Amino acid sequence: MAQEIAQISPAVPVTEASAAPTLGKEGRLRTLFALAFGYFIDQGEAQAMSVLFPTLQTLWGLTYTNLGTIGTVRSLLQALSSPFWGFAADKLSRKKVLIFGTGIWGLWTVAVGLTQNFGQLLAVRAISGLGLGCLMPATFSLMADIFPPKRRGRALGLLEAIGVLGIIVGTVGLGFLATPTLWRWGFFLLGGSSVVSGLMIALLVKEPVRGAAEPELAGAITAEAAEQYAVRLSDVPKVLSIPTIWIAILQGLAGTMPWVVMGLYFITWLVRERGMTEEIVFGHPQGSATMAFAGIVLGTALSNIIGGVLGDWAEGINPKYGRPFIGQLSVFFGIPLSFVMLTRTEDWSFWPFFFLCFGTALLISWPGKGAKEPMMQSVVPPELRGTAFSMVTFIESGFAAIAALIAGRLADSIGLTRAMVWTIPVPWVICCLLFTLFYWAYPRDSQNLRDAMTDRAAEIRSRAG
Repeated sequence: MAQEIAQISPAVPVTEASAAPTLGKEGRLRTLFALAFGYFIDQGEAQAMSVLFPTLQTLWGLTYTNLGTIGTVRSLLQALSSPFWGFAADKLSRKKVLIFGTGIWGLWTVAVGLTQNFGQLLAVRAISGLGLGCLMPATFSLMADIFPPKRRGRALGLLEAIGVLGIIVGTVGLGFLATPTLWRWGFFLLGGSSVVSGLMIALLVKEPVRGAAEPELAGAITAEAAEQYAVRLSDVPKVLSIPTIWIAILQGLAGTMPWVVMGLYFITWLVRERGMTEEIVFGHPQGSATMAFAGIVLGTALSNIIGGVLGDWAEGINPKYGRPFIGQLSVFFGIPLSFVMLTRTEDWSFWPFFFLCFGTALLISWPGKGAKEPMMQSVVPPELRGTAFSMVTFIESGFAAIAALIAGRLADSIGLTRAMVWTIPVPWVICCLLFTLFYWAYPRDSQNLRDAMTDRAAEIRSRAG
């Protein structure tokens, strides 16, 4: 396997050249800031329907199934477009892919604010969903070439935390616009901000050579050498020959559903089932649903940083099993805490409930950036990382699209609270069990890649010499 990875696409001999320079601290920070801002806007945009749906529900007489249909179509088209964006990120300039997918495509979000009925809204959200798959495959690949393996968790965690702040700002900001006369401005502002993010990426991102952060390739990799391993379409199936990727897909199928359901239905649940107000107010007897959701998002932002740091620390202590343990522990925490939040807090006042939401989120967001994504980066060669991320996203998002519709239909038939119990803590039980498989696959797959990079470095030096 190591030799197969090392020789994915051999081509003409590499001429001798100086090693590719790595990004300095300032370059890394600029790139991280621009990527994080793009993710900040992307995450804020993702919450738009959740925050504004109760207003649209009143205006247009929509049902929970309508909300689920919007989420399903958007997620499905995002999933279907993800493999294209992933391969494009591996084959072309990742910077140019990001400029097009975030900056130019953001105009479709502006168009959402011009819709006049449910049919138009569904159609435009569907089109905008096609561009949403571009951001993370390219970002995932870039981050792996900027930060070495033992620092990727905290870098990804910081990226996610800044992005998640977009959910907070988007949720609170859209909460002020959640009125029959102002809701359109939410989409106008989000779309305009997306265009700005594309400009920031164009100005600030410096694209590193693929493989620049691999320890074995230090002093050997050059832009010319990296071109000799450029991805080909025939290389794509090799991603699915890596067991760790399949486990990431399987646990993601279970682990994604609760986040989709919370993101899409939590505010509506608080408004309809707990009697909270959708607007940002402090005098309402039951409290503000938007503020409660902001507590979850704030906890999630901090949790991603904590998870990234813990994941890097755990890998330093035990490179084989450290990251899988951190991820599995966090999933385990989510099972009882989410069940209590949904079923045992009917008589709680607002602030104890707010702090339960915050504390739950603080403990359940470690797996992605602290475990799963750094493990994926550590088992896939540099020229296939965008493709690998997009393939996992393709399957997860496809299922998430179905999950949104299932949750909507369950809510219409058995009630929203019971539907959320079945679609949040129950899938996390399955996810926790599936995480166990990482203990078997990840140590072997990560060693395969390290061996492959060692072979590649020797091959590059022999050709240059």
